[in-house]
Amino acid sequence: MNTIEANIEITRTGDKLVSISVSMPVWSKESEFDGNIHVQLPLLNIDTIASDEKDAEFAIKEAIQSFCIASEKFGEGVEKELQALGWKQVDQDGNHILGFCVSETDELLDRLLQTGDNYINPKLEIAEESVYA
Repeated sequence: MNTIEANIEITRTGDKLVSISVSMPVWSKESEFDGNIHVQLPLLNIDTIASDEKDAEFAIKEAIQSFCIASEKFGEGVEKELQALGWKQVDQDGNHILGFCVSETDELLDRLLQTGDNYINPKLEIAEESVYA
C-alpha cells in the first residue's frame, strides 16, 4: 500500500497546458549569512531563494510555473517530467493527476515528507506567453 504525499492535477485545453492544482511539502530556512530564506521543493528537485515570507510564497509559485513551462517547451511535457522525478499517475479515469507516493514500509521517507510545510495552490495558471517563455 502507498501513501500519496503530494499531488498535481494538470488541466489542458487540447494539448496546451492551462493550469495545475498543486499540493506538496516544501521546506524553508533562513540563512544565517545573508538573511535570505532558502526554499526547497525536493519533489520537483528545485531550490530557490526569497527575501522574506511573502517573497517565499511568490518564489514557490514562480518555481512551479517555470518548471511547467520548461517541461512543456524543452522537455517531454509536465506529466513525463514529473514521472522522471518519481511521480506516478494516480487517477484511473484518464484525468491528468499525478501523485508522489511513498510505500508504507518506507517510514523514514514518510516522516521526512510530513515535516515540510504543505504548499497548496488549487489553480496555478500557466501562461506560456508569460515573461518566462
